[in-house]
Amino acid sequence: MKRNALAAAAALLAVGALLTGCGSTHGSGSDSGGTSAGASKAPRQDASKAAQEAQQKYQQQVEEATAEHDRAFPTVAQACAGKPTAVPTAPSSSGSSGPQPENPKYGENHTYLKTTALSPLAECRGEAHAARIAAELARQTPADPEQAKALLTRLGYRDAKVAPAGQGVQFSFFVPQVGPCLSGTLSNPPQIEVHGPYIEGGCEASRGGH
Repeated sequence: MKRNALAAAAALLAVGALLTGCGSTHGSGSDSGGTSAGASKAPRQDASKAAQEAQQKYQQQVEEATAEHDRAFPTVAQACAGKPTAVPTAPSSSGSSGPQPENPKYGENHTYLKTTALSPLAECRGEAHAARIAAELARQTPADPEQAKALLTRLGYRDAKVAPAGQGVQFSFFVPQVGPCLSGTLSNPPQIEVHGPYIEGGCEASRGGH
């Protein structure tokens, strides 16, 4: 799947960047110094080249995935054209003087509930896909998981997961090719949340902390 390929390419980029800073040695004499300097350049150049190639491959995969998504969902592509792709930087909380949680371990123990940040483009896509689902639910609300799965598949979300809930049907899925995650309840009215994948992976929160 392209999603896994993009993740693998991103990991290779990180390894290449790490290797670029390695391999430097120093000699004690002029001859040995020249030899070691020449030898140290080769690993750095190889690592830099590998990182550059990985970056190019990753960018190509992103473009291909985006093109495939836009062909499948042209109205979403049109609605979100031109939106920024950079993820906003979260403000630092180091200087905060506000009240602290009673249990300092709360944040650490609930990391599994945190999701990755979204770019304006990803947020727009998510809201546009949520609107497509809401419009379909206005015509027919699924009575059980089977009907919910059929509805989501018809809309293009074949990998959606569904499960019975108290009022409606719970669902979650990663927007094909590009993200983000959508999850919530298919009911009348629907409850749909747009968010990034959870820190521990996937569009569903783990059932326990650490």
